[in-house]
Amino acid sequence: MATCDSATGSRQCCCSKRNATAVPDFLERLLSARFVVAVLSFMTICALAATLSLGKRPSQQFSEHNWASWAFQDFLTVREKPQVVFLGSSLVLVPVAGVDANFLNRRLDGSQHHRSFYFEQRFKEATGAPVRTFNLALPGEMPSDAYLMTDFLLDGEKKPDILIYGVGPRDFMDNILPSPASTDAFHSLARLGDVSRLLDRVMPEWTDKLNFKLGRTFYLYGKKEDLSVAASRLSSSVLARLAPVPPGKSAFTVEQRRQLMPLYHPCELTAGDAFFRPSRSEQSIDNLAEYRKRYATVRWDTFATQMRFFTELLDVARQREIHVVVVSMPVTDINRSLIADYAWLAYRQSVHVLATLKGATFIDLQGSGAFKTADFMDTVHLHSGGGKKMLDIIVDTLAQRASCALSAKPDVQKLCNSTQAL
Repeated sequence: MATCDSATGSRQCCCSKRNATAVPDFLERLLSARFVVAVLSFMTICALAATLSLGKRPSQQFSEHNWASWAFQDFLTVREKPQVVFLGSSLVLVPVAGVDANFLNRRLDGSQHHRSFYFEQRFKEATGAPVRTFNLALPGEMPSDAYLMTDFLLDGEKKPDILIYGVGPRDFMDNILPSPASTDAFHSLARLGDVSRLLDRVMPEWTDKLNFKLGRTFYLYGKKEDLSVAASRLSSSVLARLAPVPPGKSAFTVEQRRQLMPLYHPCELTAGDAFFRPSRSEQSIDNLAEYRKRYATVRWDTFATQMRFFTELLDVARQREIHVVVVSMPVTDINRSLIADYAWLAYRQSVHVLATLKGATFIDLQGSGAFKTADFMDTVHLHSGGGKKMLDIIVDTLAQRASCALSAKPDVQKLCNSTQAL
């Protein structure tokens, strides 16, 4: 066997080396070419799909219904303009809806009920002015969500006169919130407006920003959810034709699906899933374990980000001449004890100062002393009795300071402005 030491062997050796590297080089060039072709093909298909609007659905048509999508869809489709809009987390949603269940004496479907009939009647009794309300309070709603709702929804013909925003400490310091972009409300709101200007705040992780930008760049990737929904609906339609439900038999229900696949669309809310029922005797629920996790550590980045969104909400409302009523929602003493004193003080002072500086009316239910443990259904949520007390205080405050704000008479409006009734 020749070696590389001889002249002939050197040539054979060099030739062997060239042959040995030639194949990998060829494969590398071939693979590179295939990669370029694949990328160009994908971009061409995306461009064609975009031209044909393949899989595209109207922004108001949501892929999966949850608390947020039901509320937004109702708000965008209802014709009547609301004069008063409620914002806030479940701290507002639960008592407002619970009061209406008692007031109307019937159960209310949480996916469909988005008004406060009790507030409307009490306000008319107190001021003589009829109003229509809309409740945009949602489970887990953060100031970032409330800001986007104000910016995207409360404008033009849907601009209310008064915005009642109930806030609690969790809204600003939830330890288990991955990012502002992780809420159901944000997911639905991203369909209704441009959130790209807020990427650094709502998506602090680079992977989330990359995923968002890829969706904006490549049509098919950005519409993957819409395409998935379209495929799911098509397959369900075909299956219903091929295997129709026999007479007298019930179809596969969402509840049955959840028992089999609890992690599949866990936040989905269908009509008839959640009801607020009339209640005359309130039960006390222990949810301290949940809030120990939420307040385990103080995440100042979350606090600062959400406080900035709170400030910007007040700014947008002021620019649009929407008067904001900031309500410091009450929590029980035992829930308050889970929050470090310095964090509690930062929350309380920041909300009060910002509301005052931005010209909002500030109602301090937490510091009012009006709410006792017996007014709560758990450590943070008011039951229907506590909710009635809350709405009565808000109505009485507005009746004293802002009853003229809803008047259409120019002379009354001028008097309101001159006396700074709001």
